[in-house]
Amino acid sequence: MSTIVTGASGTTYISGTGTSGFDSSSLIQVAVEAKMQTAYLIDDQIDVLNDQVSAWGTVLSDLTALSDAAETLSASAESSVFDSRSAYLSSSAISSPDNVLGVTVTDDAELGSYTVEVVSLATAHKVASGEVADKTAALGYDGTFSLAAGDVTATDIIVTSDMTLADLAEAINDVSSDTGVTATLIKSSDSGYTLVLASANTGESIAAAAVSGADVLQSLGVTGSDGSFADELQAAAQAEVVIDGVTVTSSSNDIEDVLTGVSISLYNTTAGDTVTLEIGQDLDDVYSAVEDLVDAYNTYRSYALTQQETDDEGAADSAVLFGDSLLRNINSALYSLLSRTVEVDGTTYSIADLGISYGDDNTLELDADTLEEFLTQHADVAEAFFQQSTSVSSSDLYVGDIAGDMAAGDYTVEVTLDGDGNITAATIDGTELTVSNQTLTGAAGSAYEGLRLVYTGTASASITLSVEDGFADQMVATLENYADEDDGLVSSRVESLSDTIDTKQERRDRIAEKAEDYEDYLVDYYARIEAAIEASELALAQIEALFGNSDDD
Repeated sequence: MSTIVTGASGTTYISGTGTSGFDSSSLIQVAVEAKMQTAYLIDDQIDVLNDQVSAWGTVLSDLTALSDAAETLSASAESSVFDSRSAYLSSSAISSPDNVLGVTVTDDAELGSYTVEVVSLATAHKVASGEVADKTAALGYDGTFSLAAGDVTATDIIVTSDMTLADLAEAINDVSSDTGVTATLIKSSDSGYTLVLASANTGESIAAAAVSGADVLQSLGVTGSDGSFADELQAAAQAEVVIDGVTVTSSSNDIEDVLTGVSISLYNTTAGDTVTLEIGQDLDDVYSAVEDLVDAYNTYRSYALTQQETDDEGAADSAVLFGDSLLRNINSALYSLLSRTVEVDGTTYSIADLGISYGDDNTLELDADTLEEFLTQHADVAEAFFQQSTSVSSSDLYVGDIAGDMAAGDYTVEVTLDGDGNITAATIDGTELTVSNQTLTGAAGSAYEGLRLVYTGTASASITLSVEDGFADQMVATLENYADEDDGLVSSRVESLSDTIDTKQERRDRIAEKAEDYEDYLVDYYARIEAAIEASELALAQIEALFGNSDDD
């Protein structure tokens, strides 16, 4: 009996017990399986290596997220979180100062405190007509009048005798974008309606005058016989605000860039009282950035812990990075980093001062109250703690900008003045600086490109410039060694593992190819045996038939 068989290498062939009485397919499968055992071991090895690549990919992703969170707080950030500005309002006399004015700020706003008094609000000009009994009845006037508010060119409004008060209001509103005047109908009593004209913008006065035909405005009671408005409901007025004793007037209650990067919206007057406007760092952004840093670390730490777990028998089958020296080095580097301190103005600070501590599993815990209090009372210290800071041995040297590649350490700045007190030369650690009056800058292309110093002394001097990396700067630098996508140690490990996988896969494919060739050989070999046996048995049958002999005789 013949059957179709697929071998271990994937080859399909016809096999059977036939006349030979033995199962060639089983013999072939056993022989090929023996050849494939090394390939199966390599498959297991590749599976382990792929698991390691996946695990290192998670580590790399978590470390990158941690580095990004640290960079937000560091001096290397394109937009430092400490540069974010926010406005804070307070008043000893006004219970809710945010009901008096609103403030928006940009990061260009200068830090400072200002006293604000809102003397008056800007108002729109509003005038009214006399009362008309029926807003849908024809007015019976044929005439033209001009209308405008502010500095725009007046627009003519043409009135025909069949127009109603509602039609007139609609005609005025149709050209309001040109005139700056809107019209509203108010049911002023049970027996009539009043037309109210208002300037679209505050601080702008309405101008209206008869042009030709009937004097529609006077007929409706909008103007008197002398052409002035008969019923002025509200005069146009400018807003007036006093900021630190300086009077500011505006035609709008929304005053943009009243201070650099500061815009104010006026809601009510302060009635002689004042509001204190403080432009400070946006502490909410700083708090969120610290919180993100803690969360990012805990995400990494939680995954790292899974790579240290063992079962009840001490096996670490699921922890594919168990005992890996690189993972140990990363954990050690982060622990060392989190234990570092930063000196600010002679005082040493650690993450504990910001409310950050270790939990039972060495993840980080954040005390919100401690962090909020620290940021509120010591925002400048928090910035110096996280970011690169500088100090100088002489008050005559001011540090404007630090070079981006300057490492932490002490640098000697030599400044030479001539007899007239002019700076003739300046160097930092022997490298020449560019001199422009009192400003000293690092030359383009040099290690100090971007450095800007200002010297105000009157004599030559040698001054020590000290640069200290902040906590976030240190973390970014530390993580770059591991998480850099091009040449970081984790990326290098992944690349090495991938190369090993490729090498093993090539070897496995060669073994499988040889096993397939061997299988083809065996199929042909046993087929020839079967054919030979069948031919022999056929010949025997022919002989027996020829001589009439059989085993039964």
